[in-house]
Amino acid sequence: MTRSIDEVLDLILDDLAAGGVPLPRVEPTTWQTWEPSESVMLLGADSSGTGVWLDLTLSDDQALAHLADQVQEWVVEELARIGRPTNWPICAAHPDNHPRQAVIEHGRAVWACPVGADSSPIGELSSG
Repeated sequence: MTRSIDEVLDLILDDLAAGGVPLPRVEPTTWQTWEPSESVMLLGADSSGTGVWLDLTLSDDQALAHLADQVQEWVVEELARIGRPTNWPICAAHPDNHPRQAVIEHGRAVWACPVGADSSPIGELSSG
């Protein structure tokens, strides 16, 4: 079983903070009925929200990539809503073309360039 949604989400929120992305208000919810799972609502400054969930049967790295992908969708919507560029996390190799994607690379959850030029472990964007 993986870590709780709060533990996994904290790693992703660290990356948002490192990237200067507004942090969501996080509220527990039980909207996701898949068992075993945990879910929360991510709420923006205008109180608009998106539900995200964690499948507790996934490995830690799979769970991290799965949740990061969902949070990234909220980030794109929130950045668009406030009139900021939506390519987060920024791909260092292609900063004007695309964001990185949450994937498993060599058994580890990373933010990776979709064409393979750049990657960083999820939860460590502030480290490099």
